Amino acid sequence: MSSPSDDAILQSIRLYREALQQTLNLFVESGEIAEGSYGWLAGQDASASVEKRDMPQQMADLHEGFVMKVFATMVPASSARNLEQRQLGRILLEHVWGETVQGSKLHEAIDWLITTAEGFSWYEVTRPFLELPSLRDRWGEVITAATRMAHLIAMVDGDDSSLERSRLQSMLDGLENAKQVAKSPTSVTAPTLPSDSPTVDHQADLDNAREAISWLRSEAKRLREGTGHDAANKPTPTRAGGGSPASTEPAKTPAKETAEQDDRTPEERLAEARAKLDRLIGLDAIKNQIQTLANFLAMERHRAKEGLPTTKPSLHMAFVGNPGTGKTTVARIIAEIYGGLGVLEKGHLVETDRSGLVAEYAGQTGPKTNAKIDEALDGVLFIDEAYTLIDESGQDQYGREAIQTLLKRMEDQRDRLVVILAGYPKEMTKMIRSNPGLSSRVGTTMHFDDYDPEALCRIFELIAAKAQYVIPTESRRRLLRGFTHLYFNRDRHFGNGRTSRNSFERSVRRLANRIAGSTEITRELLTTLEPSDIEIPDLTDAQLDAMTEPSGMIRVTCPHCDTPQVIDDTMMGTTTNCNSCSEPMEVQWGSPVIDLKAPAETQPEQDLSTS
Repeated sequence: MSSPSDDAILQSIRLYREALQQTLNLFVESGEIAEGSYGWLAGQDASASVEKRDMPQQMADLHEGFVMKVFATMVPASSARNLEQRQLGRILLEHVWGETVQGSKLHEAIDWLITTAEGFSWYEVTRPFLELPSLRDRWGEVITAATRMAHLIAMVDGDDSSLERSRLQSMLDGLENAKQVAKSPTSVTAPTLPSDSPTVDHQADLDNAREAISWLRSEAKRLREGTGHDAANKPTPTRAGGGSPASTEPAKTPAKETAEQDDRTPEERLAEARAKLDRLIGLDAIKNQIQTLANFLAMERHRAKEGLPTTKPSLHMAFVGNPGTGKTTVARIIAEIYGGLGVLEKGHLVETDRSGLVAEYAGQTGPKTNAKIDEALDGVLFIDEAYTLIDESGQDQYGREAIQTLLKRMEDQRDRLVVILAGYPKEMTKMIRSNPGLSSRVGTTMHFDDYDPEALCRIFELIAAKAQYVIPTESRRRLLRGFTHLYFNRDRHFGNGRTSRNSFERSVRRLANRIAGSTEITRELLTTLEPSDIEIPDLTDAQLDAMTEPSGMIRVTCPHCDTPQVIDDTMMGTTTNCNSCSEPMEVQWGSPVIDLKAPAETQPEQDLSTS
């Protein structure tokens, strides 16, 4: 084996630094998301200090255990460590501690790092991404972060040993096992659906989220205060213990900046909520409805200030659509918009379903439903699969009691509570029409259509871009053809956005396996999803090959002159000139054009009798 050049080592160090910082950003941003979604849970603990409620900071602490675990998995013992890997260990310690360790202390510090990380499980260092519903969509980014760091550690010495490849596979298996260990929401069967139509138990989700947040507090505290090891004169690689200057730690700044998030003005909160809405892929009709409603409420607020008469429309809503169409995400944004407008004091979202409202025994459903509503006061109560509360036979007395309790609170506290009922279109329409109390209180119905193939591709790219992946033209063609097939063969259980996320996660794992055999790791190798990496759920490689082989056309619209046009799908991921205004336009994706060839002209039959 030839030793790597100095330039190659420096390149690996630079890429490893970037990977560590990207991982920190991922955890801190996820902490911000979790705090926005579940900050009200932390707020229920009156004894919790501000520090304990700072989820971005806690996630920043947790990321240290994650990056240490990756390093320890790829370099499990001193005997397996080479000079180049010790250099990356030094970079990791610098990232965690905020200062450089040199000389003889470096060897001891790396030994401490590996020994400490052996006490962590993959489930522990990734638990928020597994059990907080608002973070599950980022699991693919977690896989990406771990895979990039592992590859850089394995290949920094230029060696491609089967042992290092097996360690990489062990890491991927460990992350996959962590998903199995995680508490998955209990499946319940809706009374109005066949037994093969499971729905998510949001009460179990909420219980898991509450437990995960409590665990995160203690885990962050454990990481800060140390685990009993005293290598390199550092009791712990964190912000508090060890006396490292706070100002020198790169991990502190992003997390501390989020501590003032609660001090946003209503205008800032409203602007951020609208920006989140604008960033969502597709959902144009939904966005227009929300914007119109927000404009109306703002106008009514101004009229009230001027002493003019105002109207108070019912703000309760029904969200109808198949799974994965963004209903929960939009509900969270609506809660923030209402909070920014001053319509709701807190503007938080509480998610639940039948299991969170209906009790097992007579007389308990009313109190249980009221308790859930109390959690949502001054915010939004989102009830998924709401139609399961009504049984067509009329024999479900518990569901009926929950509905009656809900209707009363919807009317009595309409100034402090917004209820959003969500579920499949057919069942939701039947539910609302069959109950006059609901139909009179639900003022707005929003229809969430399935994502079309182009939207599914854009969701894939959005997730990939967050992890700094590049999608070449042929990979784009493969994605568009595969998603087109799934879309036109979908049923009511089509995964929509979840299909894109599953495809991304599977593709990243394929990339990891492909580059495991590479002798040199480059930025391009780490960030390019080649056609062979692309995996579409429920489609084999042979099927995707057959779909991608023939040429195809896509429909795009020029951003300059708004002229629609049809171009070859090999232009995706490139820049071309508009056929109408000749201005250059970037073609990322397009709507597939189904090529319906005209039937061949039939030749007139020849009169054989004259020949």
